[in-house]
Amino acid sequence: MILSDKDILALCTQPEHSLISPFNETCLQGASYDVSMSDVIHVFKDDVRTISLTDQNAIDSLYKEVIITDSTPFILKPMEYILVTLKEAICIPSNMIAHIRPRTKFTRLGIIVSDQHCNPGYQGTLQIGLQNVSPNSIALTADMRIAQIVFEELKSEPSPQKVYSAKADASYHNEKSFLGAKFIESDFSPKARELYEKIMSGAYLNEN
Repeated sequence: MILSDKDILALCTQPEHSLISPFNETCLQGASYDVSMSDVIHVFKDDVRTISLTDQNAIDSLYKEVIITDSTPFILKPMEYILVTLKEAICIPSNMIAHIRPRTKFTRLGIIVSDQHCNPGYQGTLQIGLQNVSPNSIALTADMRIAQIVFEELKSEPSPQKVYSAKADASYHNEKSFLGAKFIESDFSPKARELYEKIMSGAYLNEN
């Protein structure tokens, strides 16, 4: 069951563990809530290289932080992809999930918002992917309502060990500052890890 504005409002105005913080009732829609850009954006650095998904240090070095000021918007160039830190933090109960969805006005302008699924028990400040697929550069400013979040109640409570906050590999739980892509050993089969290591060492080319 998708939560209506009444359900979202009730969960956002409770004294502890507000669903969305800070909460602004003017951002509330009939069955969603408009989330806004903060003044923090992360872009990919200009150096082009091959990244092994098993090399977390190399992955962490991909990004560069950009701060938006009142006088200097961020110019999103055609085909550029960025990660935007949201202004709001969310706190999802264990009996719900949430989805990040695009807003129609930005889709019609040519800005694509990455789909994002938020698991039961997640808490933190999300990073949202944006890509400009239009032929035009587009100026982005802080506090812009860039996407919407939809909350959905589960048919039954998940197993306690499957709630995101209880998982040992919950890389993004309680994220407050920027976190890029995080990979852990269980993301790879032994064959996949062996292949990546061969590619990065050059052994794969020698064998083929």
